[in-house]
Amino acid sequence: MSLRQRIPFRFSDAGDEDDHVLDEQEQEELVRHLRDQEDTINSQYLLSLLLVIGLSCLLHVIFILKQSKQSPISALLPNRTPSPPIPLPTFFALLHILLQLHLCLHLLPPAHPILRALSSLRPPLGPLVLPLPLLHPATLAASAVAPALALLLRHGWPDVAWWAVTGLMTLLVYYVKKWIRQSDESIRELDGMRYDARGA
Repeated sequence: MSLRQRIPFRFSDAGDEDDHVLDEQEQEELVRHLRDQEDTINSQYLLSLLLVIGLSCLLHVIFILKQSKQSPISALLPNRTPSPPIPLPTFFALLHILLQLHLCLHLLPPAHPILRALSSLRPPLGPLVLPLPLLHPATLAASAVAPALALLLRHGWPDVAWWAVTGLMTLLVYYVKKWIRQSDESIRELDGMRYDARGA
């Protein structure tokens, strides 16, 4: 019968030759400090994403109110021969506003009142339920129609870039959320090591 030795947390300082084994209280404080630090960084990332989405929605509202329907990127970097707007520009701008507001649902914590209210709504079509928030591939597919149309109509790259903003933000939200999940998983694994180290 073999006994497996538990491996405790160790703190090594560059100036010390001996490793310092953290006791249970020090381990708990270390994990709590790392979790608080991670929560602060995550909150800053999520707030920055919300601000970027809000700015993009504002630009889309301005685009809808404009008569010319020229993209803001075209106004900054005008083409020699300006392209006519894609078909149904107001519809696509409204769709992109809805998709970007929908991205905000992914940035809310699971216990947020908005998400709880959405989950408690009764489906009007019986078993046909639209899951909210939608998965990122569905949002990405819906946001890809307008830039694909601009490409097919051979519009300039400022127009294509303007209509691709929502898709780029969808990818940005996806990767930031993925990074946050991986970070949380790392903290949980470290917390699990803390319990494995007891009695070492």
